[in-house]
Amino acid sequence: MKKAHKHSIALMLLAVLPLLLTGCATLSDAQKARGSGPSRVYAASFEAIWSAMPAAIATAGLQNVEANKKEGYMLAQRGVTALSYGENVAIFMEPVGKKQTKVEVVTKRTWAPSVFAPDWAEPIFAELDKKFKRP
Repeated sequence: MKKAHKHSIALMLLAVLPLLLTGCATLSDAQKARGSGPSRVYAASFEAIWSAMPAAIATAGLQNVEANKKEGYMLAQRGVTALSYGENVAIFMEPVGKKQTKVEVVTKRTWAPSVFAPDWAEPIFAELDKKFKRP
């Protein structure tokens, strides 16, 4: 093997190594990131928002994976696409008054360098905006 060819392979491996060492995000990572995502307050009860959330998740294009009403969160995912290795999404809901509920959406890319992965907050908020008013 020629010396120049060996150097090319070594340089290529050095370029790819950081990508291989970057972490992958899990649903647990998205759940632990509570407080870091965009949020909106809706003029609706927690029960109303909770009931509407599975349809909002599905319409946005995500698969509902887990729901914990007591803790006020739902976890969703989207798998691999042509532009992304997938995303993990945590949606947090909490009452902030008699008839108001705060909704926060945290999106974590499954693979950090996947720069084309969408942020799912806007599609979820868009679905909720169709059904509920904001104060």
